[in-house]
Amino acid sequence: MRRLWRRWLLTLCVVQGFLLPSTVFALRPFVTTDADVVETNLVEIELGLLGVRRQKQPGPDELTLEVPGIRFNYGLPWDSELVLETVGELIDTEYTGELGIKEKQFADTAGFFKKVWWRAERGGWIPNFATETGALFPTEKGTSGLGLEGAGIFSWYLKDFTCHTTLGGGTTTESGEHGRQGIFLYGIILDAPVPQYQKLHLVTEYSGEKVESALLQHQLLGGVVWEGPTDIEYDVAGFKGLNNESVDWGMTMGITFIIGKK
Repeated sequence: MRRLWRRWLLTLCVVQGFLLPSTVFALRPFVTTDADVVETNLVEIELGLLGVRRQKQPGPDELTLEVPGIRFNYGLPWDSELVLETVGELIDTEYTGELGIKEKQFADTAGFFKKVWWRAERGGWIPNFATETGALFPTEKGTSGLGLEGAGIFSWYLKDFTCHTTLGGGTTTESGEHGRQGIFLYGIILDAPVPQYQKLHLVTEYSGEKVESALLQHQLLGGVVWEGPTDIEYDVAGFKGLNNESVDWGMTMGITFIIGKK
């Protein structure tokens, strides 16, 4: 099954590469990542200004506000970077149309080391290759101990189109009935600048996550990114879960900027 997914993702990248246009920009609003790093001694900050996520469940739904989400990328020597990230969550576990916050927490808190091992010529068919490895911290309710996560990332910088594919796995930080479990994750990002407005990008991502004892959770995201003045990028996107175990729907908006660039 995993081989089938890899072949499908690669084929999609190759086929789309003939059709659409591309440049590289920051990782917001995506779940997965790319095979690139920020320049040495620069700090890239990806700030999620607002996120909303609704999850259907028996009885009242669950509504989560994400304010804020933040990701620091600090450029290190040897074509690598340090990544620190977390997101603040305000959760209404009994949402029936009127918001009432029941829980507050930080989620998806992690630290990673990312390194580009191979850089290919832009516009060619050989992809960049990078790895991202690190620890997941137990800041969410019902978690304890460190989790581990690692991924391999391939990025195709074609003439008019960019594709990023992530495949990885690790262990969760959950401390419930099943204890710590293995996790498999994947994603594909496609981006294309609008021909008449090269600073405006149309973006999409398909991503998924499979924990040992749970069903696959996967979603489809679509949105736009605008490369604004003074190296600041603005993004807005919506996403939709593709089965009953996934998020029902959600949206996110944010900005990305670099500190230390002359």
